[in-house]
Amino acid sequence: MMKRFTLTLGGCVLLASATLVMAEQRCNTHLPASTPTQRFNDHGNGTVTDSRSGLTWKKCLEGQDGRECSGSPRRMSWDKAADTAQAGWRLPTLAELRGLVEHRCTAPAVNLEIFPHMRAVGVWSSDQSDPRAWSLDFSKGKAYENFKGAGMYVRLVRNR
Repeated sequence: MMKRFTLTLGGCVLLASATLVMAEQRCNTHLPASTPTQRFNDHGNGTVTDSRSGLTWKKCLEGQDGRECSGSPRRMSWDKAADTAQAGWRLPTLAELRGLVEHRCTAPAVNLEIFPHMRAVGVWSSDQSDPRAWSLDFSKGKAYENFKGAGMYVRLVRNR
């Protein structure tokens, strides 16, 4: 009986996981874009510059290939995420992350032409107050306070 329950439970988990992976972004095209593609300059090297903020962003989450954003992004604690930022790259502020939210879209709430293969996931910000830090959940573009030991994703930014 226990073996049958485990197999059934395992099948449900696999089905739920497949549903999450296959979920597609939904956008209300009757609303104006909050992050129009023409606002970003794609440098062809895995980075884009936002003409409104002047910030240069990595197109991919840490752990993904730098140009195509293939592969799996890495979840990491806030401390590990802060240590990942090198050579002028840094964790973005919560306000900077909010500037990437495409308000007419959900799951993820981001412009997929600029940030390909982005998932509806939480991304660390630099805003913190021990033992917590803020992240932005790109499923709907909402901010949450999390314990720093939680596993979130990382998108790095730098000033021009």
